[in-house]
Amino acid sequence: MPAVNEAYETNGYSVPNGGDMTSGINGTSDVHKANGTNGTNGIKEMNGIKKANGIKEVNGTKEKNGVKETKPRTLHIPDLFGGILSGDPVENPLEPTVGPLSEEWTKALTKMDPKTAKILTKANFAYLISLAAPQADAAAFRMAVDWCIWAFVFDDQYDEGLMRDKTIESAHEMIWTLSLMDDSYPPVDPKKHPLRYMFQTTWQRFQLRNPAPDLQQRWKESHRKCLFAILQQVWLAQSKTGLDVSIPDYMDTRRQSIGSYCLFVVVEWAHGIKLTQDIFDHPSMSTCERVAADLTWLVNDVLSYKKDVAFGVEHNLVCLLMRQGCTEQEAMDKIGEIIDQCHKEWDDAVANLPSWGEETDKEVQRYLGACRDVARANLWWSFKSGRYLNAEEAGQARVNKILTLG
Repeated sequence: MPAVNEAYETNGYSVPNGGDMTSGINGTSDVHKANGTNGTNGIKEMNGIKKANGIKEVNGTKEKNGVKETKPRTLHIPDLFGGILSGDPVENPLEPTVGPLSEEWTKALTKMDPKTAKILTKANFAYLISLAAPQADAAAFRMAVDWCIWAFVFDDQYDEGLMRDKTIESAHEMIWTLSLMDDSYPPVDPKKHPLRYMFQTTWQRFQLRNPAPDLQQRWKESHRKCLFAILQQVWLAQSKTGLDVSIPDYMDTRRQSIGSYCLFVVVEWAHGIKLTQDIFDHPSMSTCERVAADLTWLVNDVLSYKKDVAFGVEHNLVCLLMRQGCTEQEAMDKIGEIIDQCHKEWDDAVANLPSWGEETDKEVQRYLGACRDVARANLWWSFKSGRYLNAEEAGQARVNKILTLG
């Protein structure tokens, strides 16, 4: 017990014995100050905990009526509109007239419920195809939109739907789908299997318009690799080993499962590009295809990260890099470095292209333009459709390169 007139300390404050502990400046009690509590203007603070008008704040986290309100955190994201993704895309003028026809056909065929139908309308896949295939005529544009809708509806089963962690059931459906490209396969009953029917009709229209064996083989091979990659993702989800894969393995799977290679073939077909397989086999052509596919899924991983965090989805390169020791911001910065490397690889590949003659070289440039357009179409469509971000968030991401997380 302190002696008379001897000072003692309370929570670091020295108060002389016998001093006035009831009055303070601006109505602040010395008792409040002695206990680290500030009672000015109705705001109390004790041991770093603030409380005002029923709202309590602890270390930056607010709590009102027992509910914690965490201050949003932000991430700096890479420049997504640079390099081969820069510039304004060209739109196909057929979108407003042909797009709705495809949409209504899909809704009727699949007996889509009103909620899902509204989502389909908002997604506006015709806009995506409009940017990817700006030169397509009406028949080619319609087939491309039908295919695009099929691809997204099909993929959603394994991405966010009931099949996302069912490997055996998924493999069964993959086998049936790939079998549809066998010319001896019988017509699919649209009432029993609407998605299979959609895919079969797109394949049949593809064949009728251009029966070139090389082109048809590229269609088959691109879809086979895409479906196998989706199945690989399902297996990782079921085995809960999605974050145990290496970065190269993750990238290999993503560049196939994203569906870009399939869309490259669709645009090649829609634009009537004429190239032989030996030209596609050239390393520079393969590099440009890979870069365009990589830029597509890298953009998706950046823009979808907020949504993925909210829904507990770990199938994202940011999550994988964090698992390997990066902070959240370091992971996003690393993705920016990969994007920059992609642009460099594209430029180097184009510089190393040989000449196959004037006419063939023109077709090569048309095809490389198609690959670039597919990647850029995905970028612009992702912002316009609200697939990942609302209008305000999209504006902040594009102008300020900031992603605000809840």
